[in-house]
Amino acid sequence: MSSGLLALYAVVRGVIFTGLLLLVGTQAAAALLGAPRSDAELADSLHRRLDCMPGRLLAGLIVAILARGALQLASLLDPGDTVTLDLVYHGLLTGSWGHAWLLQVVAAAIALSLLSYRGDRVAGPDPYTIVLIVLILWAQTGMGHAAGDNWPGPAGRLLDLTHLVGIGIWLGTLAVLTFVAMPLLGHESRLPTLAAVVRAFSVYARVGAALAVASGATAALVYTGGSIGILAQSTWGRLLIIKVACMCGVLAVGWYNWKIVTPALEGQDPDCRRRLRRAIRVELALGVLMLAITTVLVASPLPGEG
Repeated sequence: MSSGLLALYAVVRGVIFTGLLLLVGTQAAAALLGAPRSDAELADSLHRRLDCMPGRLLAGLIVAILARGALQLASLLDPGDTVTLDLVYHGLLTGSWGHAWLLQVVAAAIALSLLSYRGDRVAGPDPYTIVLIVLILWAQTGMGHAAGDNWPGPAGRLLDLTHLVGIGIWLGTLAVLTFVAMPLLGHESRLPTLAAVVRAFSVYARVGAALAVASGATAALVYTGGSIGILAQSTWGRLLIIKVACMCGVLAVGWYNWKIVTPALEGQDPDCRRRLRRAIRVELALGVLMLAITTVLVASPLPGEG
């Protein structure tokens, strides 16, 4: 595959990862934002903003998944070759990668069809959508290192699923809240509601971070054979070190929000909203950098490979 196609493949993977994390975030945010019943106008605005997100995310995700399939086919072509039905069948519909890709396409299409068919709003996370999102995430785990021979049975994929869910609950929910809730909670009269949302999110963030860190650390130990010292000897290891450094930065900013900004919000400090916005920007910027690293990390040979 040419360098241009490799770069495009990384971009498509980044779009897919972003869509997956935001999908998890929409469901977590739906549960978290079920609170402001005392302000009917606010509750209605929040749910109207949130309800349209899963459908849009799924539509974009389907396009990205199909683009990934096209790039996978392109990687199998030699100069002068043409795409045939046999190539499509063996390249996209067979083998563990092909089965995972097909499952992801089908699950995303069913989820989008279900949302379009129902049309009504659900006050809270939708169990049918959650099941389909889990299937989409499970399919994602079948197209990377987690489906390799380093793991007994589905252990690697289950660990990778936990990692994706953890980051989605953590950073995916933060991104959704930033786009959906923060613009509606900027007025001084809604400062108590903003404080309540931030306080509630801190629980989600701690749970998500714990899942992401524990699963990521376990996977790193397996992939390095327990010898962390070899990380610097491979591209995969060096990328992982940078990703861990970014994650530590996100954790530090999250701690700052939890221990300093949230109490200030609850005390109605007039400067706290500015500090909250600044901290969230830093968290999301580091999260985007982590995501960019991940798009390359998942396609890099593990230590000892290649």
